[in-house]
Amino acid sequence: MKTIFFGWIHGVGKSSIIQGIMKEKENIGHYSFWENVRKLAKKSGKIHDIKELSWLSNEVRLELLQEAKKKFRDIVTSELYDILLVDNHFSVYENKQLVKALDDEDIPLYDTFILVNVPADILHTRISQDNKQRTRESCDKEKMVHHSIYERKIAEEIKKKWNIDLIEVENIDLHESIKEVQKRIEK
Repeated sequence: MKTIFFGWIHGVGKSSIIQGIMKEKENIGHYSFWENVRKLAKKSGKIHDIKELSWLSNEVRLELLQEAKKKFRDIVTSELYDILLVDNHFSVYENKQLVKALDDEDIPLYDTFILVNVPADILHTRISQDNKQRTRESCDKEKMVHHSIYERKIAEEIKKKWNIDLIEVENIDLHESIKEVQKRIEK
């Protein structure tokens, strides 16, 4: 199974690109870490809506993330799909600080990393106009820019350290981004 990581901050269109690719190809799976963390938190009764995720203690959030990582590893080792498209982040806020989101032992599970980028002004406009509930960190323009810079730093470190393909896609036009990613993953 080919496993492709889509990373960057909330709202850049990772899931939209993934959904577009899934419409065009068969036997492709999608795994969103944060969607699974939210589902696990809701199922366990720890939250009722997404904004409450930021209120959870780091201990609880890390526990939920470990459960989501276990589920991901189970999917990767099960070989259910020809291609698994993973929606995640290179970094996350923890105690109001940005930290790496990927454990070194998980990096070899991926074949390709795709960095989905959007200029900060366009991203801020998209996020402020969409109807999704978002956490404070994902709506604050200054934090978005800071988070984007840190995402790129971590992505570049992974590329250099692990010698893994890192493809950057600027998602200004969704249909063009889907075509570009499809061409890249078909190689």
